[in-house]
Amino acid sequence: MLQPPLPIEVLNSLLAGIDAGIQAHLAWNQRLLRCALLLESPGDEMLRPQSHLLCRFGVWFLRERSQLDKVDAQLVAGIDRAHARMHQAVRGLCLAKLGGQAASDADMGAYEREQSAMVARLSELKHLIETATSRIDPLTGLPLRHGLEAAFEQCRRDARRGGNQLFVAMIDLDHFKSVNDRFGHQAGDVALRHVVDRLRTVLRESDPFFRFGGEEFVALLRCESEAAAQTVVGRMLDDLRVHAVEVQPGLPLTITATIGLAEVRAQEALDAAIARADHALLEGKLHGRDRVVVAQLAPQSD
Repeated sequence: MLQPPLPIEVLNSLLAGIDAGIQAHLAWNQRLLRCALLLESPGDEMLRPQSHLLCRFGVWFLRERSQLDKVDAQLVAGIDRAHARMHQAVRGLCLAKLGGQAASDADMGAYEREQSAMVARLSELKHLIETATSRIDPLTGLPLRHGLEAAFEQCRRDARRGGNQLFVAMIDLDHFKSVNDRFGHQAGDVALRHVVDRLRTVLRESDPFFRFGGEEFVALLRCESEAAAQTVVGRMLDDLRVHAVEVQPGLPLTITATIGLAEVRAQEALDAAIARADHALLEGKLHGRDRVVVAQLAPQSD
């Protein structure tokens, strides 16, 4: 099943947590040094058997694990293992020193090795999240077109397995330039966010939904028939018609859209399907807007 992208606010929160975790564990060197030289206890959260679940990073990591797994579950599992082993080694080092014994080379080597591994993997995870944030539209929270090709191929496979058809819906807001011209770009931003929120209420969470550019959007729909896909996009237009947006205090404005809908053939490329949907969209614009036009099926190649 295709995973919806994480919201940008969640990604930013994960970045902050990773930074805090790296800094907290690098600061452990000072606590270890005081334990070794002054025989000071490094703190209860470093000495208990389940210490990796008690430190600040461990508490955060456990709380956010399900979200982190959506970025890269295998990498996150490696961080979890390195973190637990590092804590185990630190516990052995500190208990030995506090008990008046020499710390073992094995514990020291494990601590150095696992801390380095954890920090390296956290840095890799941070890079993945930063890349993800650069591919999300900060205004609407929708993914930009970077991931459209991969989503298209995944949806094609999902549709085939489920006995459904895949449809590309090109959505363009009607006369949207006039909103910016009449009320200003801030009002235009409010209107765009409103449109996205309304369309999301119609789409399923698993339906990929992209900001294609400007006031144009793309949705990928897996439906059992053309009639079912038309029902979905028809509900989009109905929802926009009945939910006005207040672009200024006391000034409601109804935003409409025109949609070109194209059924994707078995071997059809994304660009070809988008071109057909876009052609249908333009036809809808020419015939009055605020409507759905279904694209002609592409000829079956030999």
